[in-house]
Amino acid sequence: MNEIKTYSKEERQIAVNILLLAFSGDPFQRYLMPDSSIFLKNSAIWFDNAANQSISIKALLGTTDYSGVALWFPPNHIIEFEALKETFNELPENSQKDIFQYFREFEESRPKDAWYLEYLGVDPSKHSLGLGSKILKDSLVKIDDLHQSAYLESSNPRNMTLYERHGFETVTKIQFGDGPPMHTMYREAR
Repeated sequence: MNEIKTYSKEERQIAVNILLLAFSGDPFQRYLMPDSSIFLKNSAIWFDNAANQSISIKALLGTTDYSGVALWFPPNHIIEFEALKETFNELPENSQKDIFQYFREFEESRPKDAWYLEYLGVDPSKHSLGLGSKILKDSLVKIDDLHQSAYLESSNPRNMTLYERHGFETVTKIQFGDGPPMHTMYREAR
């Protein structure tokens, strides 16, 4: 049976690869990087940056068969984005103003006292097997043991019901220009 475990530094590239597959059709990630070559190159940088930080605090969880991952940050954690700056010049020129508005809004909307789910992804060949739900459920058990809240943003309408089934409620809808709607979602401490 597929169990959930905490990924190690040696499994970082595996996590990045899972996220590249999982987010290849994500509305927001592809809005940022519509060109497939740029998506593969720059998303790898983004996912590696986040995975490296999440692994360092033992908050990158995934399946034992390497088909899905959840990348978390604890309350009051400051996420470093310096490594992403080199990718910014390849964001679509006609959307950069709106993209940076999204980024500002994400930073302002995220409650600092909640666990932050930056990425949850499952290999598309393993969709509809309940893996995303299992990863999320196992993650939330650990958060509930600490009696803390959780927060995320979602641009994929298919995922909204998954998050709602696990106690997340939509707080706001963020949308700028031609970008996709992003929903901020919050789950009260239990």
